[in-house]
Amino acid sequence: MGEGRWLSMAGCAALLCWGTGAGAQESGALTLEEGVRLALERNEALQVARAEHRRAQGQVGEERAEGLPQLDLGVNYTHNWVLPTFVFDTPQGRNTVKIGTDENLAGTLRLRQSLYTGGRVRAGLGSAREQEAQAREAEREARQQVREEVEHRFYALLHDQELARVSALALQRARANLRQVEALRQAGRVADYDLLRAQVQVASLRSDSTQAQNRRALAGLGLRETLGMGLDQALEIAGEFRQQTRLDLGGVEALVRLGLEERPGLRQLGHQLRARQGRVKVEQARALPAVEFQSTGQLQFQSNALDLAADEVWRKNWSTGVSVQMPLFDGLRIHSRVSQARQEARRQEAELEKARRVAELEIRQAWMELAEARERLQAQQGIVEQAEKGLQVADARYGSGVGTQLEILDAQLILLQAQTQYASAQRDQALALVRLERSVGVLGE
Repeated sequence: MGEGRWLSMAGCAALLCWGTGAGAQESGALTLEEGVRLALERNEALQVARAEHRRAQGQVGEERAEGLPQLDLGVNYTHNWVLPTFVFDTPQGRNTVKIGTDENLAGTLRLRQSLYTGGRVRAGLGSAREQEAQAREAEREARQQVREEVEHRFYALLHDQELARVSALALQRARANLRQVEALRQAGRVADYDLLRAQVQVASLRSDSTQAQNRRALAGLGLRETLGMGLDQALEIAGEFRQQTRLDLGGVEALVRLGLEERPGLRQLGHQLRARQGRVKVEQARALPAVEFQSTGQLQFQSNALDLAADEVWRKNWSTGVSVQMPLFDGLRIHSRVSQARQEARRQEAELEKARRVAELEIRQAWMELAEARERLQAQQGIVEQAEKGLQVADARYGSGVGTQLEILDAQLILLQAQTQYASAQRDQALALVRLERSVGVLGE
């Protein structure tokens, strides 16, 4: 493929990816927020977290039901093909008596209400609510993980697109320089060595530009995979590197305090700890008396013929009572279960304390990385401006016969490196902002 044709295709690709914001929106380009929305809809880990949250909500209802009245209705029908027979010896002789009737129909209505459980119902409900809150925080953390991955992929694609654009522009400058050297060589003003160096530079930058385009294509595949799109599906993005955050960057101590309160992982461990403590109370309550109110009503039909309209064959009874149950000796089973629950709570408490130290360390590291990235971005912006001016001076000097070809090559290389590092600094600042919000626990909120 000729160099002119290749450059035309590269230019078209660059224009396609780096059109104006309005033009990108009109062509249906994918924005960061749209990508996050797609990922939240399709991410399997988030779907699992949502299902677990709904399961925990059902568990709360199950525990609540333990303290509510229980009303049961049972209906039983029995047909006796052969009735049991009893034989009695009497002075008058042996008598045979059949017990029961051929048709039996009984309906039972039973009401049960716990009056006292030693706090087991209340503690169980509290533990279930803590587990539901833990599942809610797990779902929240899954949402933040999805957004973090999407932003990483999105900024990686933006970065590689910018490098591809910078590489294409560097190749254009090298070609323009080659044309200038060829013209000066024909005029006899430069040596063959200058022409050779200009040709080598074009060949080298053409290879670099191809590599940059391949990296951009691979970054696009990574974003498609994160969004749950087909790898062969067309994708065009519109956006820019993140530069701001909703966090107050006035001081790291305030961020640490906010993170210790808002991080989903820490909140999960806190809810787990309180749920474990609630289980201790549940197990302790098993050693206390359980008092239950019971009321039972029964309507029974007995007859040799299934005639439900006969009033004389219906029997009714109704009873109420209170039952008390208390374990006297269970082989120390309750004591062992209470001990296990207490150890689980202590382990959870240790895990929470360790997680709080790790969270503080991550927040402080993210804070320092953001400060470093901002300073590097500011410095690189000035370096790019100076490199552009340096290339203009080198071009002017060489065109007037004062400068050398080496000055132009050096100036072009310096500008390419400065623009590349500037793009990387933009990406690093965006990722540092994402990392800080993620470490604090408020990403996307």
